[in-house]
Amino acid sequence: MNRLSLAIRLVAVAAIAVSLWWFIRHIDFAAVVAAFAAAHAGWLVVAVVASFACLFAKAVCWQILLAPRHRVSVGRLFRYEIAANAASAITPARAGELLRVWILKRRDGVPAADTTAIVVAGKNLEYAALVVLVAPVPWLLPALPRWVGGTIALCGAIVGAVLVAFWVAVGRVDAARSPTALRRFIAGMAFLRNPRRLAASLVVCVVMWAADLGAVMAVLYAVDIDTSVAAGVLVLFAVAMTVMWPSTPAQVGALEVGALTALDLLHVGTEAAFAFALLYHVVRVVPVLAAGLVLELRLVVGRDGAGAELSGAEPGGA
Repeated sequence: MNRLSLAIRLVAVAAIAVSLWWFIRHIDFAAVVAAFAAAHAGWLVVAVVASFACLFAKAVCWQILLAPRHRVSVGRLFRYEIAANAASAITPARAGELLRVWILKRRDGVPAADTTAIVVAGKNLEYAALVVLVAPVPWLLPALPRWVGGTIALCGAIVGAVLVAFWVAVGRVDAARSPTALRRFIAGMAFLRNPRRLAASLVVCVVMWAADLGAVMAVLYAVDIDTSVAAGVLVLFAVAMTVMWPSTPAQVGALEVGALTALDLLHVGTEAAFAFALLYHVVRVVPVLAAGLVLELRLVVGRDGAGAELSGAEPGGA
């Protein structure tokens, strides 16, 4: 990790810590514990199932983006998705994404440049789908501050600009001529020039976010926060925005800040909001971590050679 990356991460962690303190500085923790104790187990089970459905949709999207050059079954990609998320839960800086690059190269022969390109472009597709879902929220919840709509519009503009830039770059780069790491990386985004694959991946991304929204709504109901689906979309959007930057392992603190921010805008009490944030975090992390350790124990804990190979590999290399 270079000094700039370390400095950025430290600033992010400090901002998360200060923001979290601001929200919970006057909180009644006894009320939070009571909310935990009264949480409806049935809704939490629904939330866990929805979280795994979200990961399965991501695996389907990966299969679409890898094809036709690389044929990897959805089952294998689902297993890798679980392992990557489990690894990211116990390491900083989302090391699970590096693990995904390594495991696809080692087990399925997918060049690191292709996987890295899909990680980058695919993440932008995910956010594009999320912007589509959250765009109507300011009209459905007119009491929200005007800056919320502005933030959504700004995010949409940034994601759109990045995807257009990638689309243009793919059309101008010929990886066969002087195949540098950068050219191979850009060529790995070739799916952006394929309308059918692009449309299919966007549809699956919408399904993915819908599954995640199902988890959000289930946990809200579990702690007796009776609110609308539009409010749930706002919570999902706020959480996605706060956890998008690598900071702490499992995004501890960042997720809570996003959830508390959205629920504060919806005038939900801090104790109930904090109980939701903690339970939603548990639902997102603990079952996936357990499944990852069961399925890929050595891989998740870094004892399968991944760390050594990744540290010695040329970035973007095949």
